[in-house]
Amino acid sequence: MAIGHESEDHAPLADSGTAKRLAVLIGNGCVEAADGSRLLDVPAIDRDLAAMATVLGDRESAGFEVTSLFEPPLIQARREIARVSHAATADDTVLIYYSGCSLRLGDQLFLPMRDADPAFIEATCLDADFVLSELRRSRSRQIVILLDGCHSGAFFANNRGVPNGFFALSSCAGDEMSYGDAEGGFFTRCLVDGLSGARADADGDGVVTTDELFRFVHPRCIAGGERVPPTTPQMWSWNLPRPIALTHVRRRIFVSYRRSDGAIADKLVSALEQRGFGVWLDREDIGGGRRWRDEIADAIRACDAMVFLMSAAALESDEVYQELAMARSLGRPIIPLQLGEVRLIGWHKAELGPIQAIRHDPGDGDRCWLAALIDAVRAACVAKRREPATR
Repeated sequence: MAIGHESEDHAPLADSGTAKRLAVLIGNGCVEAADGSRLLDVPAIDRDLAAMATVLGDRESAGFEVTSLFEPPLIQARREIARVSHAATADDTVLIYYSGCSLRLGDQLFLPMRDADPAFIEATCLDADFVLSELRRSRSRQIVILLDGCHSGAFFANNRGVPNGFFALSSCAGDEMSYGDAEGGFFTRCLVDGLSGARADADGDGVVTTDELFRFVHPRCIAGGERVPPTTPQMWSWNLPRPIALTHVRRRIFVSYRRSDGAIADKLVSALEQRGFGVWLDREDIGGGRRWRDEIADAIRACDAMVFLMSAAALESDEVYQELAMARSLGRPIIPLQLGEVRLIGWHKAELGPIQAIRHDPGDGDRCWLAALIDAVRAACVAKRREPATR
């Protein structure tokens, strides 16, 4: 798996050698009484935290340094928010995520921690004024807040201003409830789906941005789910010149070829990987002792598109035919790269004939054929992601 390429239309993911990406994840579903009993008890908050920590902490896709706090006392939550806010530089990205119980007094939202006192909500809960005041002091100009809780849209009511370079997304409006089940919050599941897969990458540039994440989760929450009522996610953006890049998309390409075309396959794999594609090639990716046919089948099922090195020798190969047939049966896009003169007959003519092949030109110093192939692969990946998930 490889890191996706960058686009000039969004702030790129930080270079791990310079800028940092700092995330504080806070989850609290309980409020304890003086005797230790639970006054509030929202289930599966730990699942929300684990899922977000996995997707944001993935070094190959998001690369955040994640601090995860489950049912913390108030002082610990405040300290961690202050720590990352003060530690961040102008090039760093700061992300704060909260999942759990929330309380609204008037128009103002409060996020109770484990040790909150219901008799003194304003004094003993995390509130927007504290969070935003710490972030305003931060030098970071790429700040993200994600909130999954009832009335979370009220987080910005009556606040004293937001920091520059700021994006926020809440699970619902200020007058709405937020929903979940034993598997966690529905909104958080939508976030994780958008950040961990490729479906939220609407423009196919290999990166999921803050704006794309909102456009992904909004219609899903509006529609609701099984036993999950609809909600209306809210988005805020302030003095943000361009959307913040959140995760790279892992796009997997299967290369089908004949051994006699191995030299061209090697060059193609290198070119695709340099442009951010994860490439599967059977001779490298099958571990010792594994059944190679099963591994190839699994790779085709998992791929976003197949590049077929279409030579006369490959068209005569039973193994190559089986790979192509499986890709077609699964609806995987196939991009033929034609090597020399070929003649399509039978199945190949019926299935591949209508597909526009890209001709490999070994004498093309500018490698225009490669640029055309890359464009075709990107388009195929986007088209596949827009199809209904039926398999």
